Amino acid sequence: MESNKIAVMFSGGTDSTYAAWLQLPKYDQIYLVTFIRYGLRRAENLQEAVNRLIQKAPSSAEIHHKTIDIENIYQAITPHQEKQQAQQDVLNQKIGPLWEDPHGIRNGHEKYMENMQKLFMANECLQCKIAMDIAAIKFCKENNITNICDGSNTEQLDDGSQLEDVKVIARDIFNRYGINFFSPAFNISAEERCQTLYNAGITDHPDHKKMEKTHQIPSRQIQCTIPSSVLWTSCIFPWIVYDGQSCNDYIEMCRLYFKKEIEKGLEIIGIKP
Repeated sequence: MESNKIAVMFSGGTDSTYAAWLQLPKYDQIYLVTFIRYGLRRAENLQEAVNRLIQKAPSSAEIHHKTIDIENIYQAITPHQEKQQAQQDVLNQKIGPLWEDPHGIRNGHEKYMENMQKLFMANECLQCKIAMDIAAIKFCKENNITNICDGSNTEQLDDGSQLEDVKVIARDIFNRYGINFFSPAFNISAEERCQTLYNAGITDHPDHKKMEKTHQIPSRQIQCTIPSSVLWTSCIFPWIVYDGQSCNDYIEMCRLYFKKEIEKGLEIIGIKP
């Protein structure tokens, strides 16, 4: 055994389920931790994934499922005024896609970066994940858990928390609190993750992720129905990231924002290293 206990940030989807599956032979207590807040619905979806992991786990592994409400943390760290202003400017067409003035060739780079920063403040997914990471550190500290993992992968650029540069910062912060944070699915293809879970009997289809996303099978994942998340993912994010330079700008903004806001959030809730 590497350690007695581990926590897994668990949504019930194939990515976090894969991360959890890999830990079963290594630890004798596995805590599947699901974060909820207003707008995250149907947490009951993931019970099937929990049940399958319990059924297939070695006899030495004890699995616990915990649900943590992060609404208070999210509300404390989110820049509501800036976010709402950005959303209103988009909906009222006061600001448009950045590719209309690529890198400020018409109106100047300063104005371009001002618009990019304004749009970035609508980054719902990153703000939500920062609240989850803060809650994860709190949970680990309160339960004497020194290892935690998640299902982060390279397929979701819009979710700034899953960028490799941001993960480096996250690992450093978790480590400061005595917690080893890692992402075992990060460099594993979606096909391999799905095939592994199918071979293990955790899922019933080798292409489970695709079938779930296209609603051919019932979802096992908690569902995000937050309107600002939909607006961010489908509209605002594509307006920001459209070429290599703007992508690099976005990554740097995510790095700086993540570090600043998670540090502030940990201070607000009074968690000490």
